[in-house]
Parts: sequence; structure tokens; C-alpha cells
Amino acid sequence: MFSTLLQLPFPIVSRFLFARFLSGLFVILVCAAPTAVAQDKPAAEKNAQEIDPAFAAPPTDKPEDDAAKMPAKPETSAVDSEAAAAEMPAENEDAVPAEEDEQANPAAPLSEEDQAKVDELFTQAKQSIQAKEWKEAIESLEAALAIAPGNGTYHHALGVAYMGDQQPNAGWFHFRQAVRLNPDYVPATVDFMKTWKLLDAQGVFNVGTPLPLVAQTLGKPDQADDQGARLRLVYGFMSLNFMNSQLFSILDMRNLPPDGLHAVDGLAFDLPREDWKVAYRILSAAQGNTEYVRQDENLQRWTELFASQRFIGAARTQTAQDVMDGIRSRLEKAFEDVEFTEIKATPDDVFFRWSIGKSASHPAQQELVRLVAGQHDIHRLAYTRKGESLDDDTLSDWQALLADAELMTAENLREYLAEEGRKQQEQQLREISVQILKKQFELIRSGDVEALKPFFTEDSRDKITADLLKQTAEQLDELDPAEMVNDVDLSISDDAARARLLNKKGEVFTTLIQTDGRWFAEQVWMETIVK
Repeated sequence: MFSTLLQLPFPIVSRFLFARFLSGLFVILVCAAPTAVAQDKPAAEKNAQEIDPAFAAPPTDKPEDDAAKMPAKPETSAVDSEAAAAEMPAENEDAVPAEEDEQANPAAPLSEEDQAKVDELFTQAKQSIQAKEWKEAIESLEAALAIAPGNGTYHHALGVAYMGDQQPNAGWFHFRQAVRLNPDYVPATVDFMKTWKLLDAQGVFNVGTPLPLVAQTLGKPDQADDQGARLRLVYGFMSLNFMNSQLFSILDMRNLPPDGLHAVDGLAFDLPREDWKVAYRILSAAQGNTEYVRQDENLQRWTELFASQRFIGAARTQTAQDVMDGIRSRLEKAFEDVEFTEIKATPDDVFFRWSIGKSASHPAQQELVRLVAGQHDIHRLAYTRKGESLDDDTLSDWQALLADAELMTAENLREYLAEEGRKQQEQQLREISVQILKKQFELIRSGDVEALKPFFTEDSRDKITADLLKQTAEQLDELDPAEMVNDVDLSISDDAARARLLNKKGEVFTTLIQTDGRWFAEQVWMETIVK
């Protein structure tokens, strides 16, 4: 997945055509937009082109205990798919190197006797893989790794063998070990990303995916970095970054500076918050992307998208107009019916529109794109729509939105991002709280006092009694968790985080206190209900 992308300096289309043009690491981030934007637009917040700076650097090293706290690799998971097990070996029969790749093996040299032994085992394994004798290959490679556990080539070959033997979880594990030993080892990187792409297609890496689902699907992480409300799980060279137990962003850690990435500037733009949600975030040494989708859509099924993207360092070697010209050239080579219109064209700021008609291989698609060169990076905003053409009023509104986007300094962008992050945490807490209330309703109806207590602070737990639950249960049919937690007011200080849960009337329903990364209710809300 990465290798193809690295040959293309810029993407030319959004996610619908992603596989057609960019079957590599490049992910074009998109945000959904309304079918029509009314003249009286709803209140909008500034959005900015940057991932939380706290997640823009490699995670700190942690003791093995931190990773051990995470769920162990399950027997079955989303990796355990017929596609992963059946297709991977067939596509990788030539991926096992003819000779051991020394670049993939940074471990200490072996003795002559051990080296001769592992060479023999590896030769046997290659022959077994070529004959699709997977179990024999596994046996040989496991024996080789017992002698040379730091050998990336052996881990990669063992991953291929496990995939062929219909054991994709084990194959996924060894692909990860291979790329951790050497992220630049191309065969292992390709196979790691093939598995990653299968998971991505299932929505595992969408923003907001719950931590338990990710951990169960991917298995025990290779590294964990717990920072309370923030958590990182590392798989291979990918860091999955969580806030409040929901996936927030992805960081590709290859080739990152030791102190992380630091933006100098970026674009800020107005987008109605109530209509859109952040669906995907990824940051690498080459680019940063954020995708939004409509509230009722996701990245697996969308009709309209809005992309915010930065190409790191690109402004040092080319202009925004150079990039536009390259996009136009590639589109015209790929599609006979492409229509391309320049709206604005200066060396550092271009605005254009392109469209293609419906065919047997793809639906009709149109896209509005603005490219702006900053001090070091080139920034891209794009609105994409599949299907019917935009009417004149809607087209005009989207052109105005992109044209009004403002290039700002990193300092100003961070101010917007801090507010954006807080609002997103509030939304996440509301969604989580509604689900927790539904669970509490079940426990109240069953009268399970002890199971309810862990949801509350220690000082409040003695107030939870069987009699209180019995009285509350009589009124539950009149209560709606979504109305009980209509809004969240989050406040964060250096030493604590608190969240007031507000009901539909704007009254405080209860207050959540964060302790060791978990949220506990300070007030026993059932007391209020029975009064």
C-alpha cells in the first residue's frame, strides 16, 4: 500500500478514486457537506489543518507492563478474514527474498554454527513456501527465530507462511514485528499495509471507534503509552491515538523527527459543526490529512466529502500551480470525459473544479479544490460529490467556503484546534454517557447494586441501595438517556478534568470526574429521580 504511493508526490482525487490512482499510503481526508447550503448558514466553527500536536511525535518508550495491560490477541478478529488468509499468500509468493536481506536484520551477529543453522532453516522454509507447504515453512521459520529473534526477514517470511496456513492473526503479528525491526524493509511493509488496508476498509480506523473494538480486532499492541485521557497503541510503525477511549488519529511513525512534526502555518475554514463529523485523521512525515463526513454517513459509504490536507515541505520544491497542472494532466490521461475548469490561478493560490461522468467502473463525480502554498507546506481543501451535479446555488456556496479559507500561523491554528478538540471531547463524552446510562438502566431494573457502584466515585457508592434502585426502576420508562445527557460542559486543568452533564432543560444532571483515565459520576443521579 505504501510503495505505490511513494511514487506519487500528490493525490489527484478524493477517496472514491483513491484505489484507482493511489493504491499507496496516501489517504485523502474528506469531510461530508450538506446537500445544499442555505443562505442563512448555521453557526459554524473554525476548522484547521492540523492533528493534535500531542499526537504529532513518536510515543515515549514504556515498560512491557503497559502493553501487557491491553487485551491479549484474540483467537478470532477482523484480521481473521477469508480475504486476508486466502489472498495474502497468493500475492506474496515472490515476497520472500531469494536471499536473506541484511538490511532487515539489525540484530547482533550470530556465531558461525548458529548462522549455518538458520541459513539451512531459511532455505528449507523458502522451498516450503514455494510449494505452499505452509506448516513445514512455519516449523522451519519458528526454529530460525528461536535462534535469531531479531531477524526481520524471518518474521516477514513467517507472516506469509501463517497467512497461507489460514492463521491471519499470527501472520499479522509477524508482519508487525518485521516492520518494527526495520520500517524500511519493503516486502514486510507491503504485506503489513495489505492487512492494514483490509482493516481500514472495515472502518476499524474511523475516528470514534471504541478502544475495546480496536484492541479486540488488532490484538495486543506492540507498545502502549497511557497518558490518562490520552492513550496510544502501537502496531508495527502505526500509532493509534485515543482520547476518552475513542480513536482520535493515526500516526505513521516512519521517518519522523525525534521531537515530532511542527507546522508553521495552515488553512482555517468554516464548516457547520452540526452537519459534519470528523471521520478520519492521519499524519505522516510527508503529509497530514483530516476527513469529515455527514453525521449519518461514514467513510465506507458517503455521498459528499470535504478534504483538508497538507503536503509537508512541498512548497520548497514546487508551486501550487505546479501541483494543479500535475493533477489536470493525470486526470486527462485517466478519463476521456473529464471537465477541468480553473477558477483562480496564481503561483501560490489556485482554485479549480473538475468532474467526470458515470461509467461502468465508477459513478459520476465532481470536485472543487483549492491549493495554497504556505511557508513550507502546500495546503489542500476539496469538496467532493458523487452522483448528480451541483445546482448553481450550492456550487456558489461551496466555492465561497473554499475561497474564504484563511492561511494562518501555527499559533493561531492551535488556538482553534484547542477549542475544536474540547468540543469533540464533549461530543464523545455525551455519546459515551448515553450508552452508559442505557447500561445502568438495565442494572437498575435487575436490582444489581454492586454492578452499579463502579460507575460512581468511591464517596458516592454507599448511597446506592437496593431500595433506591427499586424506586428508580418504577420511573425508568419515563426517562430517555439522550434527553438526560443533552449536552456536556468540559473543563480541563493541569491536575484534573471534570465534565458537567446537562439535561434537555440545561440543568446539571451529574458531574463526571476523571481519575486514572476513567470517568466516574460524582452525584448519584437516581436520588434526584426519586425525589
